[in-house]
Amino acid sequence: MKNIIKNEKYGEIIFEENFWTGKKNIVIDGKPLTKVDKTTYKTEDDKTVSLSGNFLYGCKMTLEGETIELSPAVKWYEYVLSFLPFVLIMVWGNISALCQIVPVVGGAIGGFVSAIFCCVNLFIIKKFRQWWLKLIISIITLGLTFLVCYLIALAILAVM
Repeated sequence: MKNIIKNEKYGEIIFEENFWTGKKNIVIDGKPLTKVDKTTYKTEDDKTVSLSGNFLYGCKMTLEGETIELSPAVKWYEYVLSFLPFVLIMVWGNISALCQIVPVVGGAIGGFVSAIFCCVNLFIIKKFRQWWLKLIISIITLGLTFLVCYLIALAILAVM
């Protein structure tokens, strides 16, 4: 994930964080910082930059006593939107009257599939700033989760 922050004192700050590995890169005003350890970097003029946080909790940089937000934390509604596929499958898969209408796989398989979609949804919607776009993406993810669990249920029923 790449964030570009405009700061009046330091100029353009480019912050990149790899979601999978957690590797971070910082460029301040066109000059890349040198990594000292996991959370400490040095500028070309030997100033120390400290990082705190991560993808979920937001990342902040401290330089010369000033704290600058590099990436925002996940908001409460992003958690709710991302958790909906799991709730839908767990509820639908455990109510037999609903499964007679449209069968979906529940239990451990449904929980695993829906948990994967929850994580994918959170990762995707964190990249966008507009709330309505996050909502649309979450609805699409919810539908895909339901479709995949439905197809798995049909495959299981066909084998029986």
